[in-house]
Amino acid sequence: MKTSLIHRCKVSLASLALGACVLLPAVTSQAGESAKLSPIVEPPPSSSWVHALLKLDFSDHYITPRGLNVENQGLVFQPLFLVFWNLYSNPDGFLNDVTLTTGVWSSFHSRESGPDEGNWNEFDPIAGLGFKFAKYWSFDVNYTAFESMVSAYPTSQHLELKLGFNDAAFTGSQVFSINPYVAFWKELKNKSTVAFNPATSSESYYFTIGMTPTIDLKKVKFEFPTFINIVDNDFYQQFDGTGGGSGVAVIRTGVQATVPLSFVPKSMGFWSLYAGVKYYHLDNPGLLDGNQVLGADGARKRDLVQFHGGISIFF
Repeated sequence: MKTSLIHRCKVSLASLALGACVLLPAVTSQAGESAKLSPIVEPPPSSSWVHALLKLDFSDHYITPRGLNVENQGLVFQPLFLVFWNLYSNPDGFLNDVTLTTGVWSSFHSRESGPDEGNWNEFDPIAGLGFKFAKYWSFDVNYTAFESMVSAYPTSQHLELKLGFNDAAFTGSQVFSINPYVAFWKELKNKSTVAFNPATSSESYYFTIGMTPTIDLKKVKFEFPTFINIVDNDFYQQFDGTGGGSGVAVIRTGVQATVPLSFVPKSMGFWSLYAGVKYYHLDNPGLLDGNQVLGADGARKRDLVQFHGGISIFF
């Protein structure tokens, strides 16, 4: 019975990236996570219409932007690779930029888990279209799929719509910005959360209100990615198969410091090191029930802390 529950319980991010920490206009983690995926060192103007980002992230947890505590033991390695295809650019028009983003995200764990036990836990394809308009605004349409490499759950598919405001461009500040955004996240096929009773579970949705206050001192950048998720009643499910409850389910904040590796030749891309901590407060009965199944110690923890760090390379 426990195995059948685990089969339906995991979801990725980084989003968007890695949740709110994942950093590109077209994709938010991680799944999410999620935030913009721009490097700390802005590249000079270039005629190239294609760029790429590689992030190698190491963590003590795998916690999704939806609050699922997937792994809390050992080392978690989550690489992200994105390619950005600039389809349109007109700084003087109403529509300023259109970018296609394609990529993949994975999660590797030092501790084996899943029905087909293994270390490669998850694989997520990513695709999105990002639009910048009216100088200060962005609108992103993103698709993600979460595939379990250890046969823990059926592959789920999702759509995210995100509207953001570039207050740094609006104010002209090069040091401080808030970067507010709102997003809508919808399950398209199969659940991205723990389904205790498939007969009473259904695809659902949630809204995100977030911001990424940023202090850019050039030699180091501090970011404070913060968001709340407001869920529909059926997004999570309780042990008895009823809805998990609607309203605010996840509150997340944290801090990340990023330092550019200026000694790396620009011909090799723009490299930076980052490290940070994320704090989650969980306030949904269905989410807590799901984490009780997922957690190795079976605890219903409302407050979670995650430490992470890694390297980012922008080409």
